[in-house]
Amino acid sequence: MSDDEQYLLKPMNCPHHTMIYKARPHSYKDLPLRLAEFGTVYRYEQSGELGGMTRVRGFTQDDAHIFCTPEQVEQEVEGCIDFTLKVLSSLAFDDFRVRLGFRDPTSDKYVGPPERWAEAEAAIERVARRMNLPGCEPEPGEAAFYGPKIDFVIHDSLGREWQLGTVQLDYNLPSAERFDCEYIGADNAKHRPVMIHRAPLGSLERFVGVLIEHFAGAFPLWLAPEQVRVIPVSEKSEAYAKQVQGRLAAAGLRTGIDLAAEKLGAKIRTAQLELIPMMVVCGPRDEAAGTVSLRDRVDGDLGAMSLEAAVERLRDENARRAVRHKPKPLAVATAPAAAGDDY
Repeated sequence: MSDDEQYLLKPMNCPHHTMIYKARPHSYKDLPLRLAEFGTVYRYEQSGELGGMTRVRGFTQDDAHIFCTPEQVEQEVEGCIDFTLKVLSSLAFDDFRVRLGFRDPTSDKYVGPPERWAEAEAAIERVARRMNLPGCEPEPGEAAFYGPKIDFVIHDSLGREWQLGTVQLDYNLPSAERFDCEYIGADNAKHRPVMIHRAPLGSLERFVGVLIEHFAGAFPLWLAPEQVRVIPVSEKSEAYAKQVQGRLAAAGLRTGIDLAAEKLGAKIRTAQLELIPMMVVCGPRDEAAGTVSLRDRVDGDLGAMSLEAAVERLRDENARRAVRHKPKPLAVATAPAAAGDDY
């Protein structure tokens, strides 16, 4: 207890998933076994260390643990890396480096014999180099206490570094000295599985905080809370605008409508300031012809088209998770931001 605040101990997600694995016997045919959850974890940060959503006391990890045979390790690690790369690509995090977190031989914080560490470090380095990941330089002292890891360190549009996705290779927690995990191999003998810790986002709170600043709130269509705003030219077109809004919503698009008693230019300006990705303008002539005018937040007027053509265009861009207007990094980077611990 500190500062009149009370806390309860909660284990990390790792031992939780390990105990799920141990709840029943496993054969080599069951592996790899992949367990995932959005698990809440807590850390008592001092008041001066807290910062918005990027450093908090309670946060949520997109945590997964993969139990596999030693022969499956490199394939599973590669799959985790592919998943993380897909996440970063879809969010326009193109500027990143890969950090290989290795054990510091002079430190006593790491568990397990050196030969286990050497095997694990060699495996993740082989995968990283085979996949031509940027960076890939081993950094002693950056490993988790139980195993080496591959961290994805991104640069946001302000030039700051954030450690987000991570893949960690663990030969120690499943060991006889720790959780004593086993599986029956093809030879009908007992073997020790390898455990892979995977979190492509790191913590959801930090990731969302970094994402907001990376895009400066100007999200691409697929990510924006309000994707499309319908703007009637005047009161005469409000009924048609509501029909258009209904059609867009039925297509799965998050749609708003501006029925304020303002001129068209003022409504467009409001949508621009609120960083709405797309505007759909409709007037009396559109209603008569069954058309609308699309307006992009960055590219401006995209011209008139049928309502169905507009719906298909927006739905396609949304489904592709396209990022057409990528954040422009500042010329001068600010000081690197604290990345946090293992996640």
